[in-house]
Amino acid sequence: MSLTLPGVSEQAAAAVRAAIEARGPIPFSEFMELALYGPGGFYEQPPVGGEGGHFVTSPHVHPVFGKLLAGAIAEAWRHLGSPRPLHVVEIGAGDGTLAAQLLGELHGEVPIEYVAIERSPGAREKLRDLPGVRVEASLEVLPQGLTGFVVANELLDNVPFERIRRTKDGCMQVCVDFREDSFVEVDIPCDPELEAIFPRPERDDVRVVPRYKRKVNREFPGSEGALAVIDRVGRLLRLGYALFIDYGDATGSAAHGYRAHRVVRDVLADPGSADITAGVAFDPLVMRAERWGLEILGPMSQSHALRGLGIEGWIESERLKQVASIDKRAGRAALKAYDARQRATQLIDPDGLGALQWLWLATPGCGWWKGIEELS
Repeated sequence: MSLTLPGVSEQAAAAVRAAIEARGPIPFSEFMELALYGPGGFYEQPPVGGEGGHFVTSPHVHPVFGKLLAGAIAEAWRHLGSPRPLHVVEIGAGDGTLAAQLLGELHGEVPIEYVAIERSPGAREKLRDLPGVRVEASLEVLPQGLTGFVVANELLDNVPFERIRRTKDGCMQVCVDFREDSFVEVDIPCDPELEAIFPRPERDDVRVVPRYKRKVNREFPGSEGALAVIDRVGRLLRLGYALFIDYGDATGSAAHGYRAHRVVRDVLADPGSADITAGVAFDPLVMRAERWGLEILGPMSQSHALRGLGIEGWIESERLKQVASIDKRAGRAALKAYDARQRATQLIDPDGLGALQWLWLATPGCGWWKGIEELS
């Protein structure tokens, strides 16, 4: 069954064609902006996440994800001297699944003001149904100098990016044209200013994030928008932490899409009908955070991070519940505990969600709370 509303993707395709007709081939970032966030774009069609959407994220798999992250936020709050309130800002809040989990876990323990940042008008309407959540379209409306915790789960991979290729003819930028009733890729020489923003994988002087092996990609994503997010967080926080969770590595990976839980290889076909994403290039993000004087922990795998936050102990407690339920011949309770264990295990699967990367940032001089330092 198609999850795309009739006529919606046609509207996005028309917007892309109009841009090309007006100016010629457009940068891939502009194509992505129109396909995802323009009229009829993919994110105008909530819900896009969860089992009933096009893809699932960690909070959709099992609420223990939110439980463990809430525990980390509570520890951070205590380390900061228990400020009242603690501002929790979620960038790219989507359908509100993570917001609901964090609010439920932190209620009565940490006095928080929760702000959900979301570009999609449809998603913002749904987020407004959550009690205790302030909903905004942009970080720019928030005052600078907050004390708080910023979290962005699988956000940066959806920030429009450029596609840059290394070829025998030099560095090329991928643009999008419309020819013979189809959107096609065309390569143009890359602007030196754009090329300079992002690390060249083959250069020896590039700082490689620990835990990654150096590799040379023929194509890699370059997102000025993702760097701008780091800048906004640097301005936003006076005291506190930020956590970015995304798939990626030092230099990023090629673009692809998701529709109805299946990978879409041709991201130019039928714009607006599928998500567009790529592995995040973490090296530029780390270097931008260093310019702000932010302290950095990671990137580290989600498997490593969640184990450090106690997921194995939680899974063991569910196993013991299952055993006790079997002894009592409570089959339904035993099955529920078994299902919880299986779902939680998906969060640390190194071939799946466990491969997500967690990048922690702290404001200058803030330091890390007891326990989290052991994750380094």
